[in-house]
Amino acid sequence: MRKIDASANIFFNGSFYRIKTMSRGMLEYGEPDAPPHYLPPDADDVTLGRTMREALSGSKNVCVEEFQKIFHSGVVQQLQKEQDAWAMQRYGYKTKRAMYLRMDCCWINVADGQIEIKPTLHKGLDSYSGISNDGPEIQHVSVAISDAELGAALREGFKRCLGSPK
Repeated sequence: MRKIDASANIFFNGSFYRIKTMSRGMLEYGEPDAPPHYLPPDADDVTLGRTMREALSGSKNVCVEEFQKIFHSGVVQQLQKEQDAWAMQRYGYKTKRAMYLRMDCCWINVADGQIEIKPTLHKGLDSYSGISNDGPEIQHVSVAISDAELGAALREGFKRCLGSPK
């Protein structure tokens, strides 16, 4: 099993991109020390790529004890609620369901000098699963590509996402 050096989850629903730094312990979780980045739907590829790199730079790998401390503190869950409430207000959504209805998600991992862009299947309100473990929808690009190329790869990743629940 390869060691993942950094992770991010990137969401897009047509109104905004939410680029969220993820850290790893026993499970992956939203990094409490890294607020999400929000970009408009017309953000250019350079901005998307640069912001993705910034989110990845805040990712951490923590030991079991540190993970347990963070997870049981409730801070991750509270921050997610606050982020959803902020986005709903900022972008004019009356309900969480309306905001997530057409929200796609790509999981981003960095390992072995490669950035993996993994499109997901939208299973439920804010629930996603990987489409496959090694299918053709997953992109692998070098960490050395330009921000513009990285942003373009992310856009392609969103084209490969499957279904939003209605």
